[in-house]
Amino acid sequence: MLEPNTLGHVLTRSARLLNARVVAAVHAEGFTEVRDSWLGMLRHLDAEGVRSTVLAERLEVTKQAAGQLVSELERKGYLERIPDPTDGRAKLVRITERGLQAWLAGLQAFRALETELDSVLGAHLLTTLRDGGGALLAHLETLENH
Repeated sequence: MLEPNTLGHVLTRSARLLNARVVAAVHAEGFTEVRDSWLGMLRHLDAEGVRSTVLAERLEVTKQAAGQLVSELERKGYLERIPDPTDGRAKLVRITERGLQAWLAGLQAFRALETELDSVLGAHLLTTLRDGGGALLAHLETLENH
């Protein structure tokens, strides 16, 4: 049997469970079609909108994959494509009011979950996890760029 307590396993499983709790809370707020995969998309948007090509780069997916996800979210009313004011041929992807409300519900759920974790784990451990995770992420990103 593989070792279940490797750092990668703990971090991956924790992230999945955190996201599942947030998605469930967003569903409870009436946004029942929201999927876990959408969470990553919304955090990469800019308030004024972003080109699909830039979004694909931020998501680290192909332009086609980003376009399919944008189209799906557009059909559901969470995103819209608007003309790029700097280039009449291009479009920007922007969050709609419905998308913003779903994002805010998710943010509220993350905050509630952090409050719960603070009471269970203690503020010191939660801060240590957040700071240590941030340092780990920064280091891994540095390695990726070399």
